[in-house]
Amino acid sequence: MQSPGFDATRHVLGTLRAWVLASAGMLRPHILGWFLVLCVVGPQSAHGSPPGIIASQVQGITDSARAQVLAHLTRGELAKAVQAYEVATGLKAPLWLTGFKAAFDASKQVPGACQGVARSIHAVFTRLGGGPEYVELTTRVSNERVPAEIVFRLATGKDAHVSNAGLYVLVRMKDRAYDAYTGVSGLPWTEYMSRLGARAPIIEKAVESP
Repeated sequence: MQSPGFDATRHVLGTLRAWVLASAGMLRPHILGWFLVLCVVGPQSAHGSPPGIIASQVQGITDSARAQVLAHLTRGELAKAVQAYEVATGLKAPLWLTGFKAAFDASKQVPGACQGVARSIHAVFTRLGGGPEYVELTTRVSNERVPAEIVFRLATGKDAHVSNAGLYVLVRMKDRAYDAYTGVSGLPWTEYMSRLGARAPIIEKAVESP
């Protein structure tokens, strides 16, 4: 026969167990809610910055240091630009900076490659806050049988056929032209335009994208 004290203890324990279960049932939705929030928020941080952030906002570098890197780059001083970046950030220079010279490779000096080259150059200058712009060059001829070619006079004196369709895109920044033919240091805009040739007048227009 159980004593009254044992019955009282069992009653207290039963009440406590019921309270714990009830509390757990009340907390479960809140725990689930927090879990869902973490599932939604977590992946965004894992995938990097939201698309709305402008690419020019390179993290871990001051505005003055960014301007210094940009100044070196616009003068074609790639090694100095990389060094300035690494000194300012304490990190190894990223591929988008070290690979900047690839946009000016001789393999890109062919008709039809201008848009990809312009995007590559524009992206690097934008990351560094340079404010570049795309410029579209067009020319038209009255005789459709005559190709609307655009040529560029190289430093060697030879003419390179930059476009066979009367359309060409390059990057302009601070009155300098940048494309596969200018080299990493670019050329003064007036000099670049003076080296172009076509059967009809060449019209230039700033555009949002190539």
